[in-house]
Amino acid sequence: MSKEYQYLIIEDDPAFVEILKVIMAKVPEMKLIGISDNTVDAAKRIDMDKPEVLLLDINISGLEGPEVLEISEHKPLTIVISSHPEEVMDNYDVEYVAFIQKPLKNAEQLVNAIHKCINLI
Repeated sequence: MSKEYQYLIIEDDPAFVEILKVIMAKVPEMKLIGISDNTVDAAKRIDMDKPEVLLLDINISGLEGPEVLEISEHKPLTIVISSHPEEVMDNYDVEYVAFIQKPLKNAEQLVNAIHKCINLI
């Protein structure tokens, strides 16, 4: 049996959360441990649950998505998934494994980013 890795979704669009869950089901090594629809809850969950991987929306209620990582003690590998251009991330001192543009046109892009995270763990 292969190792299991935990991930957390920070996304405020319930329909997109469902899309992410369907895509992530293609990676059996990954186990969803929670969904946060606001960054205040997300910051608490990151430090409490310590996921290995984070799927992070940028524009979400509360803090800006990247600010969550700046204030969290635990630093999971992060995949930014947003309809905002990647340049937005340049305003933050946050490392991320991949940036995926919404709407998601290719599920394999996310699957490949997840496999990259698994290889980095």
